[in-house]
Amino acid sequence: MVTNMDIVRLDIRVPEGWNCWFALALTPHGTYAGFAELSHQGIARCALVITRQLSSDAAVRRATARAEHFVRQWMPQRSPGPDISGSTTVPGNA
Repeated sequence: MVTNMDIVRLDIRVPEGWNCWFALALTPHGTYAGFAELSHQGIARCALVITRQLSSDAAVRRATARAEHFVRQWMPQRSPGPDISGSTTVPGNA
């Protein structure tokens, strides 16, 4: 369980066009945990949960690595392309 007074919101550096914030909290057990939200061009694309880390630096490094991984996986698929039916699709658009 985490109390609101222990939460710090940080910005995570991601490529241009992306935004990421990370809510970092100190748990009652003395570890750090949190969640991050990644958005692309103003649209939320991913929520990341970072479980118990021994230090705040470790939690930030984990959130940064997970955000970078998500962006790398998203970018090759980002350009529009035809699907089986011949219509154009972009990941995240239904």
